[in-house]
Amino acid sequence: MILRSISILLFVLGGWMVMTAVMAAFIDVEPGVADNLLMLAIVAILAVPLLLLGAWASPGVRGREVGLTLLISAAIGAGCGLVALLVLNDPTAIRLMPQPMPHIDLAPAFGAVNLLLVVALGWWLYRRRVRA
Repeated sequence: MILRSISILLFVLGGWMVMTAVMAAFIDVEPGVADNLLMLAIVAILAVPLLLLGAWASPGVRGREVGLTLLISAAIGAGCGLVALLVLNDPTAIRLMPQPMPHIDLAPAFGAVNLLLVVALGWWLYRRRVRA
């Protein structure tokens, strides 16, 4: 019971990190891809140990649980990324934000590629056959 609670907590924290990476990939603070890749690398360094420790502490089918966590995180991150795209494209919403507003570009292509990679990895882990 204790290990299951610990694994759930670790999956939630790791999934939150993955969701943050998916959402943030839709936003480009500086021109170029280098800053986005650096941010994704930092988030991956933080998320991977949490997900691996959660899988280690899980009494269930570990690969499926990590895959399901990635799929849920990708869905929530895609929704948050869509909201970010809509808010940053709405001139009335930008006027309500603290001024001076920094120049923020959108990166829908980079965000979509990142989202598809997370979904593909999550789906592969979730559907993978485990040999007993």
